[in-house]
Amino acid sequence: MTLSMHLPVISLTLQLCIGAVVGAAVGYGYFSALWWNVLLMDRGATAGALFLFAARLGLLALTLFGLVQIGALALLAGAAGLLAARRLLIKRIGDGP
Repeated sequence: MTLSMHLPVISLTLQLCIGAVVGAAVGYGYFSALWWNVLLMDRGATAGALFLFAARLGLLALTLFGLVQIGALALLAGAAGLLAARRLLIKRIGDGP
């Protein structure tokens, strides 16, 4: 018995667009949550920080898994979107409080 899923082939342009948009959106959320995680650790709320860490790591893993199901180009574009969101948040937050 084989486990083969017959997924429709998505065009490369669509893979690129889906990956970039999803990567940027999840990256923005991921790195925003990282900032909240730093603030929680600074306040001494270790349990909340650990929960937030697990949640953001799990969401990132699920997102990358979903993008790999679409295609390799979607995964690469998602990684690029993730890094673009990181750069945007670093510029927005700057040195912090």
